[in-house]
Amino acid sequence: MDLNQLRTFVTVAETASLTRAARLLFLSQPAVSAHIKSLETEFNVRLFRRTPRGMELTSSGLIMRDEASLALDAASKFVSRARSLHASGTCALGTISVPVILNLPLVLSQLRQRHQNVSLTIRQNISGHIIDSLLAGELDAGFIIGEVNEARLGAITISPITLCIVGPWAWKTRLEAAGWGQLQEFPWIVTPEKCSFSTITRDFLKSHGVSVQPAIVADQEKTLAELVALEAGITLMREDIAQVLQDNEELYIWPGDKTVSQLCFLWDREKETSPVVAALIDTVRDIWQVPG
Repeated sequence: MDLNQLRTFVTVAETASLTRAARLLFLSQPAVSAHIKSLETEFNVRLFRRTPRGMELTSSGLIMRDEASLALDAASKFVSRARSLHASGTCALGTISVPVILNLPLVLSQLRQRHQNVSLTIRQNISGHIIDSLLAGELDAGFIIGEVNEARLGAITISPITLCIVGPWAWKTRLEAAGWGQLQEFPWIVTPEKCSFSTITRDFLKSHGVSVQPAIVADQEKTLAELVALEAGITLMREDIAQVLQDNEELYIWPGDKTVSQLCFLWDREKETSPVVAALIDTVRDIWQVPG
């Protein structure tokens, strides 16, 4: 038995015709008949019965057809995997400015296990610009925080991100006593419109009847933290970052409500058949244990 015989068997089963199968396989009809006969002889089983409607599978043939299809599929995957180990591929990946939550070393390690000769370009930016670059074809995939509603982009929700309001440690007493009404009286440091934090902050404040006039606009979390520590204002920040800075008495986390957004992985659907992009999608699903 070889794969060519299995392919012939499955094709005859699908077409119910030796003639049509021969045409699809670019074989002569006698060659197709010989493949079927060889399988029947080797396994001592009858695969087809001839009827006025064509070649009809026997009960044994039905079982073997399903197994043959699985074997052919496995062989195809084996060949694709073997070729990908030596094929080169490129991928442009957009990342937000907080690589620690992206687990990039593990992502890169597992990606290279799936596709050894990958050439990966990493471009750091804010979420809105990553989405724009994906739609413009400048990136193949990327990580963002926040929601996305673009039909052209595939998306995997990776993990929740808790955000809290923070101020300078020196303002701790004032912030402890502040309610929502008092918060809007503080100077606010916000992110640019293209940053997902801008929308998240605006929606969060609006849900509590608060509207603020930004005092400063900054697009990097490190800059936001430094400005807050320097008593330039208060801002919305990832809780995991804020907690470390609070432990160091640099910032103080306002004890009121927090909000939750999502870390997402996006890719250009037009490129998802690329071996590298497909490997990257599988890597992300595996690391964050997201079902396919």
